[in-house]
Amino acid sequence: MITLYSSGGSGKIISSGIEQLSNDDLDILIFNTNQLLLARGKIEAVGLLTTLDFKIYDGTNDFGDDFCVLDARVPLSQYEYLRSLIADLESLTKYTEIFENIASIINEIIPYDYYIRFITCTLDPSIPPDNWRSDLSNTITALSSNQALFTFQNSAKLIHDGLNFRSKTEIKIYDGLVKRGLLVLPLPVAVMGKPRAYKEPDFVVCYNGKMGILEIHGDKWHPPETAAKEHERRREFTKLGISVYEIFGADRCWNDPNGVIDEFMASFKP
Repeated sequence: MITLYSSGGSGKIISSGIEQLSNDDLDILIFNTNQLLLARGKIEAVGLLTTLDFKIYDGTNDFGDDFCVLDARVPLSQYEYLRSLIADLESLTKYTEIFENIASIINEIIPYDYYIRFITCTLDPSIPPDNWRSDLSNTITALSSNQALFTFQNSAKLIHDGLNFRSKTEIKIYDGLVKRGLLVLPLPVAVMGKPRAYKEPDFVVCYNGKMGILEIHGDKWHPPETAAKEHERRREFTKLGISVYEIFGADRCWNDPNGVIDEFMASFKP
């Protein structure tokens, strides 16, 4: 449970889980609260009160105080979003004021018997799908593997077939390579002949007794390099035994992945 607002007293909330208003009465309360918030220019408060499915429960604490709690049961994404707001010192004051406005107006409308002392958010547990344990195990393995280590800050990895990717473009190329029955190493970490000399080719492919690299350039995850840097990168890999090294633009890889793979595979001819 996350406490979004407290008017004071012990923060150890004990709720019976019994709703204090019928759905109709709660709907009337939320509607009128929103009308007052709008009239007073509290637009962000209206957005939060409308978005979150709040209900009123009776509560007490370890001092035996009686009060009500305005609580929203939310899915994981909303729960983590609200938790991050409260954890961020810059936004804490702003959002504390927003929820204080909500509590103040509700307490202005409803009888004192339903006084709101706390506004909270509770995680609504999801129903686990079949095979969730093995799926979670695969996800953990993928996230902790020596594969797709080099990603941009604040860019989440994409997991596909239990493997890490940085973009949907990479996934398109991966699917095309696999459909052809090729031996494919997607985004492996390569040690370049000496300790801690790491590079990460997009795809290493084995075919006709040769090893080749397919690189994608030209989007956020594959910024284009200067000709000199591209030549040096290619030279390092070919010096260590890579026979084929081809670079393709990200737009073309997205729009014509099969054409890209056709051209790449043509380079493996004996």
